[in-house]
Amino acid sequence: MYLDMQFAPQKLGLADAEPIGMGNRRRVFEHPNNPNLCIKIARSEHIRAQMDERGFFYRLMPTRWRDDNWLEARAYQQEVLETADPAIWLHLPRLYGWQDTDIGPGLVFDYYRDATGGPAPTLRQALHAQGLCPDIRKALDDLHSYIRTADIWMRHPNTENTVMGMDGRLKLIDCLGTYNMHGLRHIPAMRKRHQARNIAYLERQVANLVK
Repeated sequence: MYLDMQFAPQKLGLADAEPIGMGNRRRVFEHPNNPNLCIKIARSEHIRAQMDERGFFYRLMPTRWRDDNWLEARAYQQEVLETADPAIWLHLPRLYGWQDTDIGPGLVFDYYRDATGGPAPTLRQALHAQGLCPDIRKALDDLHSYIRTADIWMRHPNTENTVMGMDGRLKLIDCLGTYNMHGLRHIPAMRKRHQARNIAYLERQVANLVK
């Protein structure tokens, strides 16, 4: 569904806009018509250059194999995310579809803010500001329970791609894209092992920040 779902028909102008965030393979912009949404744009030329630098095999691969937008759109098609249960979205931004822009196609997601209207703090920022206080400890425990019970295949959450929402819950803003969605995800025992590793990875990061 998400591979071809369009958010809005009109092309948006982002060429003169400042990104609100940038990773290795994507830039993130606030949606010009809705401050509660963001648009993620793949850095296609950068991705292509990275792949070409890695040698012969990677030069033959299509860019979309390392395009986090395409990979994340695939990941959002997991059957568990098609449920009508609203609890599935308590820790995960909704994906609303593709948006054509003057700097390339983008994906539209929920954008989390703090009480002042600024961007929601990352878990790393919240820990630096408050330490591992009871509210953050509870938010972490709730997130761990979600990872175990929601049964969503994702890559490791960390303190940078997890943000604190105004509802007191941690949000996984950049965790669903994977290189190939791994065939192992269909094996229940491997899913449980993967979930446990994700929780342990995040806890190690938290421990390193508060020790």
